[in-house]
Amino acid sequence: MEHNSISASLSTQSLTFRPNSNPASFTVTVNNDSSQFASFQVDITAAGEQRNTEYRWYKLEPELAATKPPGSSTEFQVFILNTPIPGFVGAVDLKVRIFSPQLGQERRLMLRLIIERDNQPTVLSVELPVRAFQVYPRNTLDIPVRVRNLSQQTTNATLRFVGVDSSWLNGIERQFPLEPGGYAEAIFQCQPPSVVQSPSQNYPFTIEATSNNGYPASATGNIEVLPVGFVEFHVTQNCQKIPSQAAWWPKLKSDTAAFELVFKNASNLYQEVNVNVQGRDWRKCTYNTIPETANLHLGETSQVILNVKTNRPWLGIGKTLLLEAKPDLLDQRLGTTDPATQTLELESLPMIPLWLQLAILALIALLLALLLMRSPVMHTRTVNSVAFSGNALLALSGSDDCTLRLWKINNGESLQPADIKYNQSPVACDRRQEPQGLLAITDDAVQVSRFMPVENNRVAIGLDSGVIELRNVPTGETTEQLQDQQDPKARGDRVFDLAFTKNSLYLFSGYGSGKLRLWSRTSVNNKFQAQPAVINLQTQLNLSGFQIRALTLSPDDQTLVIAGNFKRFLLWSWNTTQVDNKQQNLAVQTLAKIDPRTGNTDYVWGVDFAPNSAGKILATSDSAGYITIWNLSQCQTLKNASPENTIPEVDCPPIDSWQVMSKTPVRTLKFSDDGNLLVSGGDDGRVIAWYLTSEYKLDRTKAATGQTIYQSPKGIRSVDLKNNMILSGDEDHQVKLHRIK
Repeated sequence: MEHNSISASLSTQSLTFRPNSNPASFTVTVNNDSSQFASFQVDITAAGEQRNTEYRWYKLEPELAATKPPGSSTEFQVFILNTPIPGFVGAVDLKVRIFSPQLGQERRLMLRLIIERDNQPTVLSVELPVRAFQVYPRNTLDIPVRVRNLSQQTTNATLRFVGVDSSWLNGIERQFPLEPGGYAEAIFQCQPPSVVQSPSQNYPFTIEATSNNGYPASATGNIEVLPVGFVEFHVTQNCQKIPSQAAWWPKLKSDTAAFELVFKNASNLYQEVNVNVQGRDWRKCTYNTIPETANLHLGETSQVILNVKTNRPWLGIGKTLLLEAKPDLLDQRLGTTDPATQTLELESLPMIPLWLQLAILALIALLLALLLMRSPVMHTRTVNSVAFSGNALLALSGSDDCTLRLWKINNGESLQPADIKYNQSPVACDRRQEPQGLLAITDDAVQVSRFMPVENNRVAIGLDSGVIELRNVPTGETTEQLQDQQDPKARGDRVFDLAFTKNSLYLFSGYGSGKLRLWSRTSVNNKFQAQPAVINLQTQLNLSGFQIRALTLSPDDQTLVIAGNFKRFLLWSWNTTQVDNKQQNLAVQTLAKIDPRTGNTDYVWGVDFAPNSAGKILATSDSAGYITIWNLSQCQTLKNASPENTIPEVDCPPIDSWQVMSKTPVRTLKFSDDGNLLVSGGDDGRVIAWYLTSEYKLDRTKAATGQTIYQSPKGIRSVDLKNNMILSGDEDHQVKLHRIK
């Protein structure tokens, strides 16, 4: 038999209690007969009791005993505060349960409680299972109520609903008898009236419970009438004229029209309405409303006069303004049921009579015809190259029409021919050219044009004939002509790109033959040496047909990037002591990972360094429409030792790469001064701005497909970017200036 380590005793076996008098009490003594420390708890239940956490009929002191050693005892004082069973009179058995969490054992004792009848008034309790209700007008709402007789007296209970209009209820009272300890439920049905009679708001209410022989009780709740309905809006006459009637003579002071706006509140919200004017022509007029704010009570109709004022035209047959009157409700709880916007039409008649207008128009038409006879200044063939001067006050353009033009930039907003005029016969490539802004006429098509750094008082241009010309600005006078005299194939070897070092002492030129030439001089006041240093990249790459299409120097002048066909570009870490050495510090990078096509017609068209990247961040564009950002600081050589006449291949990791939507060649690109923007132009005729993150990745949160700055009907051949200005040259013979907002 299991030994019980808990012994307990009661101070009495029987106890008498009368409700609403002094509490009855007894003592529970508990002994720790175990061999370990233990704490004890006491729980008391009555036969027939229904436990309710909110109804406390006894109290323990202490509620939980402290842990005590073996052999110790603990006393619990029990106070009977109320009847275990509400309304019960007579004897009831109490079960006293003593248990210990540490010992895992319990002990049970019995005590008889004799409950005497009291003569106190009836005590009622009222409970609302739900205290907050929501309802729409004309909908029925059931409000349940629970009432309990907590006394020992039979009573007749009355429930009364107080707080809302009695017309909302199907009766404001409920009556029924309650036995001692009895319990009952009642339902009050509530139905708010029509929309205009039930304002949307909170309606607090009280349920009062009274009896014929006791104290009253109550419980409170809240009914929220939800917003519903709409506000009607219409305009009595949507079309108005200024002046209201046509006249033979001018009415100069007539400039205002009045629209009558009518609002009807068919909702259960008190509304205030403001009227705003929008639409296509709202900026061409001013307006005011009388009254400024319309106050709409429930079911009320109100009128607002909208006065619209506009400047009448002096000429023409008049103008028609399309406006929209948009009402704004102060209380937005109706949501999508806001009043619909009304379209207004305002016809503003001219001040000058029609016959006089016709005479003026005829004169203007004659003047316009004379002005249009003069063609705008532009190239007559494809524009191959555009460039800003260092201070961005001038721009240069070279074209297949054998001309070099100089442009003036007005406040960064517009482009116009520079204040120079070609004084000789303005015929180039067998076509007559506009002399205004014409800097020079060349012997062949201009493929590339560049301002000489620092002073920008000279320009270098590369021609289809293989000649590089240096000319003064703004006279256009030729100061030097550079051509490799030791190479019999130099004549006709087209110059596709030029790149100056920052000190202007070195000039790189790239040719269709795949040859790279480096021209040098000892000072900016001296001429370039007659014979350049030459690198034949067709031989070095073992690629017959390789052409140099693009050149760019890193910001520190330490790395030259050479791009061409076969979808590859070369890196030359050069210095002045190595230019004549056959073992040049060259490396080649292919774009096979970006696009596997690497044939003779697959080009890297554009290259440019990020200005603040110390020559480490390079952007390229190619014939498949890909734009790629490279990190040159992480390039790895794939071949440690190269055979003679070959160039080591490197693997430079791309930071990011994306393709234009048209998938057509991107022929030119340029970084902004801060490196946060990249501008490209290509065969789809679009000049596109690409926004970059600080890691030089495409910021796809701004414009994943780029922001189109300009759309030409033909392909873009060249772009330049400076001070948020973009210069573009295209196959449509146009030189354009664009602003980035």
